[in-house]
Amino acid sequence: MPWRILIPDRLQPPADIEQSVFGDETVFFMPVTEDPDAVSPEHWAQADAVLIWHEMELTASVLARLKRCRVIVRIGVGFDNVDIEAAGAQGIWVCNVPDYGTEDVADHSIGLVLAIERGLLSYDREARGGSWSWDAAGPLRRVRGLKLGIIGLGRIGTATAMRGRALGMDVLFYDPYKPVGYDKALGFEQVHELDDFLSRADVVSIHVPLTDETRNMADESFFSRLPPGAVFINAGRGQCHNMDALYDVLRSGHLRGAGLDVLPEEPPPADHPLIKAWRQEADWLKGRLIITPHAAFYNQESYAEMRRKAAEEALRVLEGRPPRSPVNKQWLKRQ
Repeated sequence: MPWRILIPDRLQPPADIEQSVFGDETVFFMPVTEDPDAVSPEHWAQADAVLIWHEMELTASVLARLKRCRVIVRIGVGFDNVDIEAAGAQGIWVCNVPDYGTEDVADHSIGLVLAIERGLLSYDREARGGSWSWDAAGPLRRVRGLKLGIIGLGRIGTATAMRGRALGMDVLFYDPYKPVGYDKALGFEQVHELDDFLSRADVVSIHVPLTDETRNMADESFFSRLPPGAVFINAGRGQCHNMDALYDVLRSGHLRGAGLDVLPEEPPPADHPLIKAWRQEADWLKGRLIITPHAAFYNQESYAEMRRKAAEEALRVLEGRPPRSPVNKQWLKRQ
């Protein structure tokens, strides 16, 4: 019997990359919906594996519809839209693709830093308007020598830190899950207390998964501990920062700027004061806020890579081999 693979959200047929991995006989169910109820009960029940993006929530009640499934792979890094404990209780592996866009997200993060610190948006806007002045972007800082603070020194955090160091930035990192001495291996400075870390960073870039510990971590208290003129970057998880608090510190001038590839709600609500000021190009915010549409990972190569690696991970489990990137091993009930 051929494999039956459910890809419920985002991806439009055909599943050409996935077909090349699983083989020509594989059957794909692709309803392209965010609503689990829009997927037929038969497709839930018949699926041997689920490849899911980030647009559908797989809660415990939805997972109960799976009768044959042996593995769920999140086509991406974050897996907070899957109840991994409930999946484990059903004997279903949950995996992710942690390495598909490491370089790309790091490039994007540093690009956001440079766009703000070099005044690129302001220069472009003023030049298009006929102004040809080197001080059109206001006072700028030399990038070399700035302290780049990385929160979460995983794959992407490390790649971002290395790019910052190549620009001459001094790299600090805060990651309580890294062992003592990890800093020596890379030549970065590990700061063990968050208060100390924030008070010293000229630029803070967040690269952590969304957990109870990191949800809303960048709040009013967090921003107030940054030095005046600091820059905030988030190309990790949108729910790690608080939009109301970010509005306040940008409006007050305490932060020089912010670069966001992720937001707590995507697309953002049009009536939020920060989004409204950004879209209307309010004078006080011009050149100080960059928002990109959760696209830091994206290019043709990374898009193909993430789909291929997700399919390969699922195939490993279906063929009886151990997965390489499981995220719910501690909850897995062996079938």
